[in-house]
Amino acid sequence: MMMWRNALVLTALAAAAPAQAGTPATLAVTGVDHSQPGVVRIAVRYGGSRTPSFRVTPSCGLPGEWVVAAAVTVTPARKEALLELRDDLGWLTDRRLPCQARGLAVQMLDGTRVVASANVPIDMPAPRALTAAPPPPPAPLVRSLGVVGSKLRSPQTKMSEAGLTWSVSNHLTLNLCYERTAYAPMMPHDHDDGIMTGLKLGF
Repeated sequence: MMMWRNALVLTALAAAAPAQAGTPATLAVTGVDHSQPGVVRIAVRYGGSRTPSFRVTPSCGLPGEWVVAAAVTVTPARKEALLELRDDLGWLTDRRLPCQARGLAVQMLDGTRVVASANVPIDMPAPRALTAAPPPPPAPLVRSLGVVGSKLRSPQTKMSEAGLTWSVSNHLTLNLCYERTAYAPMMPHDHDDGIMTGLKLGF
């Protein structure tokens, strides 16, 4: 009679073991809390795993393991977990990242194997602009009129020069000068007296 009872118990355990091992893992996000400044709290409820671990990942559609740093608190008696992360999520949508996040997801792991996943209902910030702000426009130039002059003295000659300068724009200046020598030229058509004009261009 005792052997018959033991056989019944072993048969019942053998029948229950596959059902327990085959229980599917479930994961659901039950809340997203922004009440504390600087922190986002994600609450989840799980099932089908006795000692799970959890992580937050960006959703970008690329292969590989992309993980967002988060503090995780698990309450096995209630089958609940709480994940806390910083709310500065703008860097996750940067176009320069290989995985530009379109959303967040919570994954449940059994060891190193992902057994369940759930999307987080949260709005991601817009991607940051990559172009630098345009430089400020140059200050408007006030057209100015100036006076210039110079004198040159040497044993052979004396020369004086006087003129006007007019700044039309940042890149254009007009010059008008009168030059006179103190001694007569040595040749009839060799002289330096007269009016000279000039144009100064800037780039």
